[in-house]
Amino acid sequence: MPSLEKSIKGNNSTNDSITAGSTKSDIQAKDEDSITVDEEQAISINEKEEPYTVFSKSKLIQLLIITSMTGMLSPLTGSIYFPSVNQIEADLGITTEQVNLTITVYMVLQATSPTFWGTLADNWGRRPVLLLTMVIYCGACIGLALSPNYAALMVFRMIQAFGSSSVIAISAGILSDIVQSKKRGSFYGFYSLGQSLGPVLGPVIGGIISEKLGWRWIFWILLILGCTIFICVGLFVPETLRSLVGNGSGYANPTPTQWLARRRGLLDEDQIAAKKTASNPRPKMNFLAPFSYFAEPDVFLILWLNGLVFTVFYCFMTSTTKQYSIHYPYLSELEIGICFLSMGVGTISGSFLKGRLLDYDYRSVSKEFKRDFPDKPDSEFPIFVARLRSLWINLILMEVATLIYGWMFIINAPLPVALVLQFLFAISASGIMTSSQTLLVDLFPGKGASITASNNLMRCLLGAMATAYIGPGIAGVGMGWMFTILGLILVANNVCLFILIKRGPQWRMNRTQRQNGSLAKSRSLFRCI
Repeated sequence: MPSLEKSIKGNNSTNDSITAGSTKSDIQAKDEDSITVDEEQAISINEKEEPYTVFSKSKLIQLLIITSMTGMLSPLTGSIYFPSVNQIEADLGITTEQVNLTITVYMVLQATSPTFWGTLADNWGRRPVLLLTMVIYCGACIGLALSPNYAALMVFRMIQAFGSSSVIAISAGILSDIVQSKKRGSFYGFYSLGQSLGPVLGPVIGGIISEKLGWRWIFWILLILGCTIFICVGLFVPETLRSLVGNGSGYANPTPTQWLARRRGLLDEDQIAAKKTASNPRPKMNFLAPFSYFAEPDVFLILWLNGLVFTVFYCFMTSTTKQYSIHYPYLSELEIGICFLSMGVGTISGSFLKGRLLDYDYRSVSKEFKRDFPDKPDSEFPIFVARLRSLWINLILMEVATLIYGWMFIINAPLPVALVLQFLFAISASGIMTSSQTLLVDLFPGKGASITASNNLMRCLLGAMATAYIGPGIAGVGMGWMFTILGLILVANNVCLFILIKRGPQWRMNRTQRQNGSLAKSRSLFRCI
């Protein structure tokens, strides 16, 4: 792995426009897209009297729990549907292919819809968009539970995907607003639990509900969950978009408590007015912004690395039910559903441990950077090294588990062997996804919703391909060779890590220079006018 010194060597002259001594007014004058993690640090250093966020530790924990629960909704809704396929076929008189089409459509809309909602959330604010999407989601759940035919099922499933898909991007945007980089690893480690646990717990919960109550009750239960989240967001999640409320001390899109406090004259109106005046003007909405991130080479490599890991994760998930029923015929449907918990435990462990490790790596690299390069500005902080230097451990463990996994079915290995390999894959894959998400938000603070929408787009499109092709692939080449091929693809994908650490800092600085050049031209034009 490249050393810290090599990773920042030769960067003295490429980023002079942003230094640790930048003032808050200099930084706020920039377009939100040009704000970097280093400017975020500079604000904190130079503005000791104004903390990064006004929320207490207990409030931050509350917001973390709500956003994690909210972020789990979309993937949970997608996978909870799987065990009820046979019941839906019989009840509505349709074919397996027709039911699978509703699953494919859901994943496609789950991939594309956040590009719309994320852009709105980065402009209007997190709170109103999140509440609006939950209303849409709850309405779709009612329609699905009462669907009389296949056409209604398809339409309401599309609407449900359109509503639920936004929660991942918006929840990630909320965390990017309230958590600094040095603590972001632990927060995103916990937050990633929801995204990763949704696909794992969905089949377990769905199997129990469909077996005991019937498939329609799946959507009544989801309606209850959606209403619960709506109430929690409505009552306890304030607006966090920094262009609207700064560090949380501003006033916009209020909660009922905030609204009542202002009506009673308990809020400082002068401070609210000052904060509103000091806030950056909201940029024009660009619904193509999430797609524009793909043009950045460092971002594309992060998305690709993370997307392929998610694809193989889904290959494990979607092949489990059929392969376990074939190779372990003594298992009931409910017992097969319980087997998914091995990946669930691995996902929880991986996200939690990686979040702690990310914070440790950040502190360690920061200490080395200040010791070895005391004169360098914070803008040259090696964020790629801080977030990626320990990722090789996850990659190796994940690849070994994938390469071995398929052959265990060929040799008729005992069930615990397969479960252990699934656990090892999940604990390593969830760590990679946590690292990728954290690094993306570090590179684009203030744009957490949009960049997460891009991440979701890549993940879900590749995941949809995995769902469509893993079955025919296993039928064609067998379980052993199918997962060997997937493992070799992951091995080849390792090159992304080394390219990111070597070339990522330069690409990042090139992007900052382009943004600063565009800003300078805009200022010159403004002066002429």
